[in-house]
Amino acid sequence: MKNRLKLRLINPNSPLTTITLPDVIKRMTMGRKALFMPVNLAICAAVTPSDYQVEIIDECVHDTPHVPRNDVEVVGIGAMTTQAKRAYQLADEYRRLGVKVIMGGIHPSALPDEALEHCDAVCIGDAEGTWPHALNDLASDQPLKPKYNWRDYPSAPIATPRKDLLNPRDYLVFNPIQTTRGCPHDCTFCTTPAIFGRKFRQRSIEDIVTEMKEAQERGSNFFIFSDDNFAGNHRWALELCQALIPLKIKWASQCDILISNNEKLLAAMRASGCQGLILGLESPNPDTLTEARKRYIDAKSYLRRIKVIQKHRISLWGSFIFGFDNDNWQSCQAAVKFAHRANLVMSCYPILTPYPGTALYEEYQKQGRILTQDWDKYNGATVVFQPKQMSVDQLRHAQMAAFCDFYQPRSAFSRLKIVPFKKNSWLANLAIYRGLVYYYQKKRRPLPSFKDFKNNSLGIPLTK
Repeated sequence: MKNRLKLRLINPNSPLTTITLPDVIKRMTMGRKALFMPVNLAICAAVTPSDYQVEIIDECVHDTPHVPRNDVEVVGIGAMTTQAKRAYQLADEYRRLGVKVIMGGIHPSALPDEALEHCDAVCIGDAEGTWPHALNDLASDQPLKPKYNWRDYPSAPIATPRKDLLNPRDYLVFNPIQTTRGCPHDCTFCTTPAIFGRKFRQRSIEDIVTEMKEAQERGSNFFIFSDDNFAGNHRWALELCQALIPLKIKWASQCDILISNNEKLLAAMRASGCQGLILGLESPNPDTLTEARKRYIDAKSYLRRIKVIQKHRISLWGSFIFGFDNDNWQSCQAAVKFAHRANLVMSCYPILTPYPGTALYEEYQKQGRILTQDWDKYNGATVVFQPKQMSVDQLRHAQMAAFCDFYQPRSAFSRLKIVPFKKNSWLANLAIYRGLVYYYQKKRRPLPSFKDFKNNSLGIPLTK
């Protein structure tokens, strides 16, 4: 019998690990080392041909960096943009040891020629449609193609990830369930349509239910659906929710605000256990939505639509992006005030990031506004382009002022109320505020505030 080839899948360390799960929050989450398990690599493991023996190394949960060694025949490395620098270091070291390296994920898919300077092949797009082809070529002693593009192969179903290769105690969320992939919209800043087009795909409902039942047997009853847009297809989402009702689970996901058009679906979502949704709102400013090519919705309808969803006892987490050309510090403050008025249980304020492959990146490159291609800084917390109406420091200050304003205890009392008591939302709000206080106390600086802009229009003592 032919010996099985050894394959090592690596999730490179990411600057996002310390941003999303700083030390203060780790202490409140029983030592969890990372937010999400690397679903991408678990899917790669699931569709790996039987010729291979597979292991997964997740640098994000290790105290020391992974040291490459030539005890495997091939290494697969997945990378978001913020992981790219470390991914390339690992790839270079493995190739120096004579090990074949295949890269995939959002960043290599967006910039395959850049990635090929560090690896032997790039899988562009869905792993299910590319990864097995690359490994089969290698196992049959065929030369690796430089690029395996998912558009060149028959479409493959969304796979069930192999979770047996990871330690559930390392992750705050160990059971993210992927039910769909892609998004039907075409926002300029989003990597999803940039890499995958606007093709929206649904996973087998039977496979989803089976994966969730297996997780229940291991003691899990709360799930995150790690989709870009859970309700991109309302008819299919309704069918899934009806299949989930007998499981008696609780779940949360992300979708667009057009879900407010379908109260039958909202009722089914709640009946199936939906506790909360993340809404990509971006801005309550209509001009900003037009700039972002988010033309399918009118910002003036946001508040009405949010109330429709909340009527079904579904908590909402809003995501607002700061830094569009229409933005100044006043519009950033207005977004926070809107989040208060809408009684959002959670809210985040990432800085606009022109990720490679997006229309925004191409536009800013042409305008000469990209300030750095240090991919570590493409993390939603660093300004990597020249804003139009604010300085770099002012934009960063506005972001942190927004977080401090929204998560202060007075805001939490106003938004969350006491009855009904939302235990998890209260814990999350308090943890984030405690993290902010801890961070600025260590730096011996006051919490940022929008008042800093008002008190000195010519220049403020900005935090970094």
